[in-house]
Amino acid sequence: MQDRMAQRGRLAGKTAIVTGAAGGIGRATVEAFLREGAQVVAMDLTAPLARIAFEGDGVIRIACDLADRAAIQAATDEAVSKLGGLDILVASGALKGGTGNFIDLTDADWDRYVDVNLTGTFLACRAAARAMVAGGKGGRIITIGSVNSFLSEPEAAAYVAAKGGVAMLTRAMAVDLAKYGILANMIAPGPVDVTGNNTGYSEPKLAGEVRDEVALGRPGLPQEVATAAVFLAEAGSSFITGSTITIDGGMSAMIFGGMRGR
Repeated sequence: MQDRMAQRGRLAGKTAIVTGAAGGIGRATVEAFLREGAQVVAMDLTAPLARIAFEGDGVIRIACDLADRAAIQAATDEAVSKLGGLDILVASGALKGGTGNFIDLTDADWDRYVDVNLTGTFLACRAAARAMVAGGKGGRIITIGSVNSFLSEPEAAAYVAAKGGVAMLTRAMAVDLAKYGILANMIAPGPVDVTGNNTGYSEPKLAGEVRDEVALGRPGLPQEVATAAVFLAEAGSSFITGSTITIDGGMSAMIFGGMRGR
């Protein structure tokens, strides 16, 4: 059954790396790519990657710390060798959560978020782009930003700044890599109900905030983000680059959170 699906899938014959593959969005993307016929390398830290059971067969697991420059290049080289080339990168690995009030933000917290969320994304994308150029077939780079790439929230300065950087990094890649046939786009999720969130969306206070601040009145699902990644990776998106797909249930379309229905 898996072989027959791979033959007709939208990503049949394609090879992909997904970073942050043990997280909710990363894991859902790996599984969506597998269903569409791609060969996939799942990258994440050793411990979370070992705990995850993906749907389907054929996932290659490579442990990699996005804060380790040498490890990112080595992991990419290993992935490309095992895959026999590289068509798609989904840069999903990131730290989540706030760091407190701006005046109390420590150098260590700033460095940690920027190192993983921005520099780690840059290094993964650069390594993948170099492999794609060497392969001579073009490719797709998909970054996972956030609505915080263009909207702030309290006590999250380091996270917001790093995700804002991912948005502009993606546009810069789209401009520089177009001549190689490499397309670069960003997905900007809003609230998504994933295991890694510090507080579950079933908690009454947070659930109430989501009902007020998201036009659709609920958090998104990782699978809904992964669907957009499949679209950006397939042939039908061949004239889209330097763009952002916002998947936030209409949250960023509203002027003031908490005003819905008043």
